[in-house]
Amino acid sequence: MGDSAINGRTWNEAEQDLVVGDYLVMLDKTMSGRAYDPANHQRALRFVTNRSGGAITFLQGEISAVLTLIGLPTLNDHPPRWDFGDGLVDAIDRCLSARPGVLKDLAQPPALLGQAGAPILAEGAPSLARHAPSSERAQRLVAKFDPAVRDHGARILARIGLAAALVHEQRRLEERGRPDLAAQVRLALPPADEGCDLVSFSRTGAPRRIAVKTTTGGPATPFHLTLAEEALRTAQPEVFVIHRLYDVAREARMFRVRTTQPATSPAAVS
Repeated sequence: MGDSAINGRTWNEAEQDLVVGDYLVMLDKTMSGRAYDPANHQRALRFVTNRSGGAITFLQGEISAVLTLIGLPTLNDHPPRWDFGDGLVDAIDRCLSARPGVLKDLAQPPALLGQAGAPILAEGAPSLARHAPSSERAQRLVAKFDPAVRDHGARILARIGLAAALVHEQRRLEERGRPDLAAQVRLALPPADEGCDLVSFSRTGAPRRIAVKTTTGGPATPFHLTLAEEALRTAQPEVFVIHRLYDVAREARMFRVRTTQPATSPAAVS
């Protein structure tokens, strides 16, 4: 769509596959900490597609938008453009379906799994944007690569998020002058019985039961609550808190969700 506005030519299937494949190569290098030259990638794409740099950049922004919908990380240099067409949705479906290892490495980057310690979290503002799939085809893609289901089943990623959230809670209480409470922060064992992942406290000593939800995607990536978490949220909304960890393989940020709001709607918690 964007390319058509620039030079009157629409992207064909082979061209879209080339740009999507190259985008995923750059993204994989970014997530694994390997250096690459974006200018070289751009020149190669211009040569093989006979497209302008502006047209390619526009399409790369549309790729970022589709990957955002399915909860995957994106290239920071290519912010999402939301006017993508179904042809691009199909190209991304083909690329991810043909290379399931790429999808797994983006959702659970090997570089993150190999770290000696848990990532240090920084509190960031939640995304207020909720981008609905723009077409029936995009809705089917989101259902096929459901990010909430994928992240829920990523046990190693969940363990990394849990370790990071535990350290974050201890540090938060210590910085607020409550080392006594920091020493009492613990894992909920087993989470299925307690309905949470962490047992912690507010700075005043009020109990706090935390469900930790972790993703390598952005802040708007949806997540699921377990039945036990939903039961605790309903029974004790005053103590139940969700820590949403996102972009954990790069910036490692988090925000908290107030339990008086729907589970996927972010709000501040004091």
